Amino acid sequence: MDPFAITFVEFLIKAIRVYFIAGLIFAVLFSLLGVQRTDPGAKSFAPFFRLLIIPGVSIFWPLFALRLVRGKQHPVEQTAHRQAAKFTQP
Repeated sequence: MDPFAITFVEFLIKAIRVYFIAGLIFAVLFSLLGVQRTDPGAKSFAPFFRLLIIPGVSIFWPLFALRLVRGKQHPVEQTAHRQAAKFTQP
């Protein structure tokens, strides 16, 4: 086998491993401390909810980190009904 290919695959495996380890660390900290800042409704959820979100947060941790840094709250749903209701006059 080509030594460059082996080196490249080893690098990819290490990079993916670092990504998932960083994601797991972020997910645990986010579920304990940060979920309340991004979703105010999560304050009253049970501890099982916090365990349940760890796998998803560990995969998409850059998106959650960006939302946490920007201080964004839960997005408001944009449906055709909501958009039409904004333009109606009483």
